[in-house]
Amino acid sequence: MPSPWLLVAASLLAANNIPIKEKAEQASEIEDPVTEQEQRWFDKAHTLLSSRGQTSAAWFDAFFGPSDAADQADAWFRLRLQQQMLERESNSLKLRVSAAYHLPKTREQLKLLIESDEDSELSNLRDLDDDSSEASTRAALRWTPLDYRVWDLSFDLGVSLNSGLDPFARTRARYFHSLDDRTVLRLSQELKAESRDGLSETTRVVWERLYDDHGYRVSSRARFGESTDGLEWSLTAAHGVKLTERSAMSVFFTFSGATRDEEEESEIVRFGANYRRNFLRSWLFYEVEPQLTYPKKFDYQPNWELRLTLESQFGSPSLSR
Repeated sequence: MPSPWLLVAASLLAANNIPIKEKAEQASEIEDPVTEQEQRWFDKAHTLLSSRGQTSAAWFDAFFGPSDAADQADAWFRLRLQQQMLERESNSLKLRVSAAYHLPKTREQLKLLIESDEDSELSNLRDLDDDSSEASTRAALRWTPLDYRVWDLSFDLGVSLNSGLDPFARTRARYFHSLDDRTVLRLSQELKAESRDGLSETTRVVWERLYDDHGYRVSSRARFGESTDGLEWSLTAAHGVKLTERSAMSVFFTFSGATRDEEEESEIVRFGANYRRNFLRSWLFYEVEPQLTYPKKFDYQPNWELRLTLESQFGSPSLSR
């Protein structure tokens, strides 16, 4: 049977659930904290969509935390405090920080980055393939010598900060392709060299289709390196729905694992939902995310999880890129 805290989560979701099709006059009476974000946030992939599709894409990426926020910001900061409760494992409280700052007088080719997430391209309408529980905080200087409408190339030089200084270097190439006026295909190839873990490469493929009040994302990731458990892979499908100008919900499925993980048994199947709401201030958000997982290390027996997150955002992202 589900644990009591899952029933609490369900109650929260039900209490905050607002019909998608609200009347226009009702929406106009509510102060819209997201409108300002729509004017600020910018995702390069969605410039390839029609103007109608861009509006939807901008809202989803702004509200859920844009997948490429650090690449588009002049000065941007996000702080996430997350309480994670698990049925068969110890609970945990995590503090995640992401920040980006363009260095002046560099033609926006240089920026400083600080990341606490395993992958800064993850967001809640995202590749939910990695728990990132062991993610370290990293600081890096990013140089983007080539930045065009449909592709870009960047180089990072930085250090991981959690257990001493662990230098790394990384290069990444990304390509964006519009399949039609609502569908975008994103390809990413990354090569990374770390002093402790050696060389690794990561390939990502993301398919997105966006409508006026909902969107779909299917993504895959493959990572192979000197310190990986063979080929580490994941496949994720997510559906995000705009409930109101202040709230949205996504449901997702993800399947991840590795080809050589006899000891860790990392293979896991996840089903989950994420309810996200803006409250009190335009820069404050909370999330309720229940999950049902089937981990290989528990012989694929069902395992309940609940994640409660408080997030604050600051900064002035740029529309110039």
